[in-house]
Amino acid sequence: MWEDNKTRSKWVIGSRCYFPGDLPEEVGRPCAPESNEVYESNHDITVMAGLIQGPCEVLPSSKFNEESQRRAHLGNGTNERLRPVYLC
Repeated sequence: MWEDNKTRSKWVIGSRCYFPGDLPEEVGRPCAPESNEVYESNHDITVMAGLIQGPCEVLPSSKFNEESQRRAHLGNGTNERLRPVYLC
């Protein structure tokens, strides 16, 4: 993350992640999509920090399973305060 000295805008470099429904039909998929699954692109993108839609975590399958199980044991109401997690 950095700030543009002239405009005072804050910028970040990151990888875009896509929900399966956001991808064109021609794009290959390894299997049927899982719940909360996203696909990470292999292209970096520079965006203004204010355009980021919200904090989330994109995890590999083993960590996603661990976190999903942990959240399931927390009970109702607690999950509302947690950032969403997605499977990459």
